[in-house]
Amino acid sequence: MTSVSDYRLYPAIQAQPSECAKLLSSAQPFERAATTLSQATRVWTVGIGTSYNAANAANWMLRAAGLEARPMTSLEFAAWPTVADGDAVLLFAHTGRKTWSGNSLDLCIERGIPTVLITKIETEFDLDSFPDSVTVLHTTTQDPSSMYTVSHTTAMTAAAAIADHVSPGSIGDTAEIPSALASALALEDEIAELAAEWSSGDLIALGAGPMLAAAEEAHIKIAEASRRQIRHQEPESFLHGPVVQLLDSNRILSFAAGDESAERSRVITRLTTDMGCSAAWIAPPSVPAPESARHLALPELSPELLGIPAVVPAQLLAAHLAANDDVNADDFRTDVPEFRAALSRLSL
Repeated sequence: MTSVSDYRLYPAIQAQPSECAKLLSSAQPFERAATTLSQATRVWTVGIGTSYNAANAANWMLRAAGLEARPMTSLEFAAWPTVADGDAVLLFAHTGRKTWSGNSLDLCIERGIPTVLITKIETEFDLDSFPDSVTVLHTTTQDPSSMYTVSHTTAMTAAAAIADHVSPGSIGDTAEIPSALASALALEDEIAELAAEWSSGDLIALGAGPMLAAAEEAHIKIAEASRRQIRHQEPESFLHGPVVQLLDSNRILSFAAGDESAERSRVITRLTTDMGCSAAWIAPPSVPAPESARHLALPELSPELLGIPAVVPAQLLAAHLAANDDVNADDFRTDVPEFRAALSRLSL
């Protein structure tokens, strides 16, 4: 029987409060990054996979700080370029190895687009070759598991620091991020119980506005680590079509914040429980859960900052689901020879 503590991802999950605190107190060019983005007519927030979810979260932070921001995957950004003079780019790329993140950065450099790059310490990008138009912020060391956790929360924390430098206080108090992560980690016993209860059934993650990025991340983490079937959607879009496929065996993860979407998310989640689904409501105490849903209570933060600790319950659930099914959560399914062989024929 596998224990969550056997996974390399587990200490990385536990390190998130301290690593984000270290980042916030580090001597990095946050002010320069903020100036770069605030001087632009439009800011593109760009990444792929988990880094796209960080880009989506950053989009909401920068919008709250008063900037015109739009998220885009690095594939879309590089393959169908719409970036123009006067724009700036906030690019998320943890390792510096991914194909389309590198292509996106190359495009920005070629066109002289001011760019802020958020990447790991000892990144594989050739920093010495960068022109002055690129500002680099470092997050943490290489994430020890393919299920990126600490690299994701530190990347979002770096984006929060930039937004706070653009417009101080516009997204709340960024100094609360480490303690909020610690509070989310304290939910582990409840999440372990939930994982045991959810031993079968497909999962659906729902989130509106800033919480959609958390639902997207729940999808990636649970699919990759536990290999359970899961999808994600914005709740209103889920209601307009996919809801007709709802089964009483479905397990619902609903992410909510204290904003205008909360009540609608609540009634849509209640619909799922009325249909016999088991649901977990991931939200602060001020955003009460619908009847019959388990409330995994997050700290009271602005919707823009809440997306950072909101991913922690999904990380922990992914790890516990994987452990319960004795699945290798760390190595991107490369323990399966057929998958490893197929994956080796292309480059991420």
